[in-house]
Amino acid sequence: MGKKKKTLRNDGFVNAFTGQGVKSRDPFASYNVDSEIPLYDKEIDNLYTYNGIARKIVEIPADDAVSEGFKLVNGSDEIEQSKLVMSELEDIKWDNKFSEALSWERAMGGSAILMMINDGRRFDEPLDLKSADKIERLDVYSKQDISATGSYYSDPSDPKYGRPYMYTIINEYGNSINVHESRLLLFRGGRISKEERRFRDGWGGTVFDVIQRRLIQYETSMNLSLAALSRLSQSMLKLNGLADILSSDGGEEIIQKRLQAIDMARHFLNTIAIDSSDDYQQYGMTLGGIPQISEEFEVALAAATNIPVTILFGRSPAGLNATGRSDFEQYYKMVNRIQTRNMKPQLSRLISILNQLKGLNLPEKYTIEFNPLWSMSEPEKAQVKQTKVNTEAAKINAVNTLVSSEIITKEEARKILSEIMNEVK
Repeated sequence: MGKKKKTLRNDGFVNAFTGQGVKSRDPFASYNVDSEIPLYDKEIDNLYTYNGIARKIVEIPADDAVSEGFKLVNGSDEIEQSKLVMSELEDIKWDNKFSEALSWERAMGGSAILMMINDGRRFDEPLDLKSADKIERLDVYSKQDISATGSYYSDPSDPKYGRPYMYTIINEYGNSINVHESRLLLFRGGRISKEERRFRDGWGGTVFDVIQRRLIQYETSMNLSLAALSRLSQSMLKLNGLADILSSDGGEEIIQKRLQAIDMARHFLNTIAIDSSDDYQQYGMTLGGIPQISEEFEVALAAATNIPVTILFGRSPAGLNATGRSDFEQYYKMVNRIQTRNMKPQLSRLISILNQLKGLNLPEKYTIEFNPLWSMSEPEKAQVKQTKVNTEAAKINAVNTLVSSEIITKEEARKILSEIMNEVK
C-alpha cells in the first residue's frame, strides 16, 4: 500500500486549541451584539422573565414612580378633594396597575390600561360616561397583547389625527376583543424618532435599546469570571507529533478528544495518563484584578440605566467620602421624568373620568404634584435645623450691633427681632 497523502490544514492550531470562530467553544463568539438592532419581543420577554438584573432595571424606576403617591394642588395649596381622589384610586389599586404599565412600557416600548367601565355599550364603541357610575377595575396589557386594527382618525383638525381609534387586545388565555381607544390609557413608550416609531407600529423605545450592550458586557464579565474561578491553574500539554496530527484529516477531532479526556480526569485524586514522549504541566493562575474589572462593568451598566450601583447591585458607593448622593439625585430626576412624561397624562385622564363618574367637584384648575422621593434622615433634619438656628443667631447679633451703634432704634430692633423669631418657628 502507498503512503497516505497528508492534507495541509492551516487552521488546525487555531480551532483545536482556542476554539476561535467556533460558537460552541469560542468564549467571545456568543457575546457579539449589534447595538443598532433592537431586541425582538421574545428576547426581551426572556430577559425580563429570567434575568434578575434586567428585571430590576425595568421595575425599580416604575415602582418608585408610584411609591410616594401624589396630591392635587391649586398653586401651592393642596385642594380639599385631594384625599378623596386618592381614596377612590386606591379602591381600584391604581399604584399597582400604573407600576405594571410603566414596567411593560420600559421593557417592551408600550403598554395600555383597559378601564373596565360598564356603560351599557360594547368595548368597540366609544366610552359613554353619562351611562356609567364607576370604574370596576383596571386591566394592564403589554404591547405584545395590543395591535391597531387599521382604523384611524382621519380628520386633520382632530388632535388625534392619524392615531388608531380601535385596538385588538389578546388576554392571557388567547381570547381577543376589539376595544375603542377611549377605554384605554395608552403608554406609548420611550422617546424615539418618528421614523423609528412608524417602524414599530406607533410604539416607542424600550430601556433595552440603550443598555443592551452594557447588559451583555456585564453578563459576559460574570460568566468569564466564573470560568476563571473554575480553573485556578492553567494546564499545558506537549504532544509528540502534534503538527502531523493536525495536518491530517480528522486531526482536530483527535486533539480535541485527547484534551477533553485530560480535562475530565484532571483532579488531585485522579491520575493523568500521557505518552512517554508527551509532557504535561500545570501553571498557577491568580485572580488579581478580576473583582475590580467586574465592578467597572457594574458601574458602566448602572450609568447606562441611571440607577445607582447601591440600588441595582446592593453595594455601597466606592471612593473617598463617597455617599452616592449625586447618583441618587440623578436617579430621582430620571424617575421624575417618568412621572411627568409617561405617567402624568394618563393619571390626569383617569382622575378626570373619576371626577365625572363620582361627582368629586374638582376645581377647574388644579395640577398633580408628585410627593418627593427623597426624604431627609433624622441627622440631616437636625443639621438643617441647627443651621437655621445659627443663621438666626447671627441675625440677632447683627441687630444688637446696629442698636449699640445707634444705627437703628430699639423699636425698630424689636420689630426686626419679632420677624426673626417668627422665621425660627
